[in-house]
Amino acid sequence: MFDVFKNNFLEYVDNFSTSGIIRLIIDVVLFGVILYFIFRLIAKKIKQAKFYILLSVLIVAYILSILFNFPLLKTILNLLIFWTAGCLIIVYSQEIRHEFEQLFTNTKVNNSFSSQQEKQEIISKLCSTVDYLSKRQIGALITIEKDDSLNTFIEKAIQINSVITQEILTTIFTPGTACHDGAVIIRKDRIMCAGAYFPSTDNYDVPKFLGTRHRAAIGISERYDAITIVVSEETGHISVTASGNISLDLNLERLSEMLDGYLNIK
Repeated sequence: MFDVFKNNFLEYVDNFSTSGIIRLIIDVVLFGVILYFIFRLIAKKIKQAKFYILLSVLIVAYILSILFNFPLLKTILNLLIFWTAGCLIIVYSQEIRHEFEQLFTNTKVNNSFSSQQEKQEIISKLCSTVDYLSKRQIGALITIEKDDSLNTFIEKAIQINSVITQEILTTIFTPGTACHDGAVIIRKDRIMCAGAYFPSTDNYDVPKFLGTRHRAAIGISERYDAITIVVSEETGHISVTASGNISLDLNLERLSEMLDGYLNIK
């Protein structure tokens, strides 16, 4: 068995000729790049342990089919990979578009505050607004941009571009207004837009009792480094999402601490 493996490998690299080694390096690099992008697309939506097991089995099976010349297994794996690639393109079209946008467009912004005082003023306004909304069980979705630009969503929403005030924010989320169901996006010390709509998370581990606002907040945090404050209209509970995770039932003190840790100073 080892001799078969050795002979097939030597044939593949053309007895370690220059062209054979170059081909091996190119194959390994391309294979690694493809695996990296597939992992980024899938890993956040399924349990990683299962993903690693499935990936390892497929890799081992494919290597064995090549090295030991199992034609039937190789044919089945080729068909499986072909149809899987097509399904991934369809199911993860939004994520693929996002990856290409990050590669070819300027997706970074500077949202650092000039001083701790300036940052605390914004935190105070946000906390007082959230407290007002929470006590009245008015649903809200407030997304704060960090380094990743959210221009893709801002341009499609209702443009506001005003200073942050409690009066404007509470008016936006008052039931019956044109944009109370969407999200507000904040860039540094300004309300950039209202009525923004985010892709919902497809993560199967998200608790079933969470509604569309919470799922949208998790979804945006999976793709960008923004932090989102959610106020539930059913309970008035305050939640925060960041990096694909959600912190539930926060009090104002904890909310202030999280915002202080998230917002940057020059």
